[in-house]
Amino acid sequence: MGPIVPSSYFGSIAYFKEIAKHDVVRIEAKEHFPKQTYRNRCEIVGGDGIMSLSIPTKRSNGSKTSTDNVILSDEENWRVRHWRSITSAYQSAAFFDYYSIEVEELLFSKETNLLRFNTAITKRVIEWLDLNTELLLTDDFQPIIEHDLRLNLTGKEHFQALKKAPYIQVFPGESNYKESLSILDAIFCEGPLARNLLMEKH
Repeated sequence: MGPIVPSSYFGSIAYFKEIAKHDVVRIEAKEHFPKQTYRNRCEIVGGDGIMSLSIPTKRSNGSKTSTDNVILSDEENWRVRHWRSITSAYQSAAFFDYYSIEVEELLFSKETNLLRFNTAITKRVIEWLDLNTELLLTDDFQPIIEHDLRLNLTGKEHFQALKKAPYIQVFPGESNYKESLSILDAIFCEGPLARNLLMEKH
C-alpha cells in the first residue's frame, strides 16, 4: 500500500528523501487540515537567509475541513509574491532557466484546490528527479501512529538543524541549509543531480 505522507507545497528535501524510498506513496486527503505546517508553506533561501512562503487558504468547515476540501485564497495575490521571491532568490542559480518556466506554470495554474495543486507540483518534481514513485490519494482517514510521517514530515520541529549545504547554494552560509528547505533550493542549484541528494544512505 505504501506509507501515508502529508500533502506539501513544493515539499522539503526531507519530504522527497522519504518519497524516494518507496514505489508507492499515499498522500493524506481526509485529515482535518492543520494550520501552520508545510502543507501550505515552504522555505527557500534568499539574500537575507531562509524565508517562508505561505499560501492563504479557505476552510469551509473551519478546523473540521478535510484536506481535500481546502481552497486556495487569491485575496492576497500570493502567487505573484511567491514568484517574485523565488525569482529573486534563484535567478542566478545554475538551473533556474531550465526549470523556471515549469515552476511558474505550476504556481500560476488555475487550480483552486490545495490538494490537487500540491499533488501536481509533487508529481512534477518526481518527473524532474526521475523517481520511481507512484502517488495515490487516501480514501479515508487512518489514525495517527507513532513516528507518523504526517506529523514528522511537516512539523515545525523536524528537520530544522542548520548545517553546511551538501551542494553550492546561491546564498551559501552556515545557517542557510536544513532538510526542511523546499526541494526548489536543490533543484535550482543542482538540477538533475539533486536526485543524488535524495538517495544518500544514512
